Amino acid sequence: MTEKTINRIKIATWNISGGVSKETDENVYFDQEKSSEIDESFLNEISRIINEENIDIICFQEIITTERIHYIDKIVEKTNLKNSCSFELSDCNLVKDTNAGIAILSKYPINESSSKLFTNPKLSKTTSSGAIYGTYDKGCLVANIQAGDMVINVITNHGFPFRRFDSTPEAHMDIFAEFYDIIRDYDDMVVTGDFNAENIMKLLPNADEKLTGLFGEVTTTDGKKFDNILIDKKFKMVDKKLVKSTSDHFLCIATIEI
Repeated sequence: MTEKTINRIKIATWNISGGVSKETDENVYFDQEKSSEIDESFLNEISRIINEENIDIICFQEIITTERIHYIDKIVEKTNLKNSCSFELSDCNLVKDTNAGIAILSKYPINESSSKLFTNPKLSKTTSSGAIYGTYDKGCLVANIQAGDMVINVITNHGFPFRRFDSTPEAHMDIFAEFYDIIRDYDDMVVTGDFNAENIMKLLPNADEKLTGLFGEVTTTDGKKFDNILIDKKFKMVDKKLVKSTSDHFLCIATIEI
């Protein structure tokens, strides 16, 4: 049987903040009280938006990966994105007794997946309460996806929040070089995520030789341009859209020709 030719894919990236629909006060970001449970209404909103926007592939950051919560499974059940892979990274800083990470959900089969941690810079911060906090592990997840007769490599990542530790992305160029070393050998790729850095194309060495950045707009409620979708130069963007919700990050959606 001949594989169906698929010319257009709608792909998205979304940091959903552990599934907790609340604004974060920057002054007490580290010392804020964790929620005792996930927000089921936000979970339903996530699934509803995926269905309304007819998304084919979505990449999540800060999604709860603790199995007893069944967070990813619930989204799979309520959408047509029946294929998934995930990479647990750290404790969830917003929901008690849970872990969080990154995930890719797809309408199309996932042939294989792999993951990689970034080198943790081990930054720390002491808050006014006297508590000491350090950088959680961050990393990337790669899914090799069979979209009809075309295979694409979808890569999502969550970067370190350097600003919360009184530092900058530019002071840690080695980490961005490490990330590019991971992705540079892939072809037919889409790179997504919450990079926790603006001007990501300038931070990834030689990225503009292979990739085109699609989003340069504000993508968070506090005015940051941290979320982006980068596509292989052989692909073409047809359309893009930002969707605001109860998350502190906007959903970024791009329709691309492959």
